[in-house]
Amino acid sequence: MEFIITEHAQIDIIKIKGRIDSYSAPQLEKAITALIERGRSQFIIDMEEVTFISSSGILLFVNLFKQFLRENEGKIAFSGVSDLVVSGFKLAGFDRLFEFFPNQTSALDHF
Repeated sequence: MEFIITEHAQIDIIKIKGRIDSYSAPQLEKAITALIERGRSQFIIDMEEVTFISSSGILLFVNLFKQFLRENEGKIAFSGVSDLVVSGFKLAGFDRLFEFFPNQTSALDHF
């Protein structure tokens, strides 16, 4: 897995390529935690090039969602998610927690 973080005025876009699994999820979690520690809390997760997400990857985003809920701040949205990857969220019942957009532009418009 590779990822690129692009910081904008209020929103950070995290573009991910490859698989999000038990091996790569901790790397991504560390990067997101570093952003949060710097006061960042608005994220678009661009998953256009994600080919697979495991339960570990989904759990990373669920925990992030729960943290934002507890702190009453922060937002996470997904863009460009393939049907295969969305099915992982649906299977676990977590698709209702998140907003999914067809592309970065529509996700940015939502913020």
